[in-house]
Amino acid sequence: MSWTLALQILIVATCVAVLLDYARRFPFPSRLVAPFLPPMKRWPVPQLWKWVEDGSPDPGFLNFFMRDPDRKIPPGKDWIAPVDGTVLAKLTRDGRNFLVISLNVWDVHVGRMPFAGTVTGYVEHGDILESDRSDPLRDEPYYFLRGKRSPKQRYMEAQTEFGLARIRFVTSYLSRRIEFFHPVGAELPKGERMGRMLFGSTCVIEVDARYAFDIPEGVRTVAGETIILRNPAKNAP
Repeated sequence: MSWTLALQILIVATCVAVLLDYARRFPFPSRLVAPFLPPMKRWPVPQLWKWVEDGSPDPGFLNFFMRDPDRKIPPGKDWIAPVDGTVLAKLTRDGRNFLVISLNVWDVHVGRMPFAGTVTGYVEHGDILESDRSDPLRDEPYYFLRGKRSPKQRYMEAQTEFGLARIRFVTSYLSRRIEFFHPVGAELPKGERMGRMLFGSTCVIEVDARYAFDIPEGVRTVAGETIILRNPAKNAP
């Protein structure tokens, strides 16, 4: 067999394999094309939820999702974003300010401390819209819980120089794993990795109403780098 014929056979065989892979994975990208696509195109949402429901996520996506890049923590007392995402809302309820940041499935899901503090406790709520009516965040004004079927949440309480703060991780019924890394009593500096959520999620920072977040709604944040409140001492009593 001549090298020309062998090369033609190889090309035809490759094309057939690509077409079969495309047909098998349709309407999602084939494995030949996927590496050249950006994350949102490489792993489209319908494909991700199918993997979650089937319990068989793609190893390549898991490696991408579990990434934990280093961040350049700004010096000083300015507060920083706890997660990558988009600022969904700034709310004030019952003498407390809330900053709501929404993550998509392609964001880094490792959270970082927005300020220094000592962990004083953890509180977990299960399917809060169905079973737990004690949590104030299930009330209608806290609309960031809408659209999450049986959302699960866990929050960390931390004592800071600015008073008691709570940092909530909220996930949907398809992605219930929430992990915090540190025990009660741990003293965490600003920017320290504090925990991780799985897949599309929401992070809520709750602080005393004297501290009004500077960052506008709709802004994209980078965990550990984006400043959400400058010079918080100006609001202190």
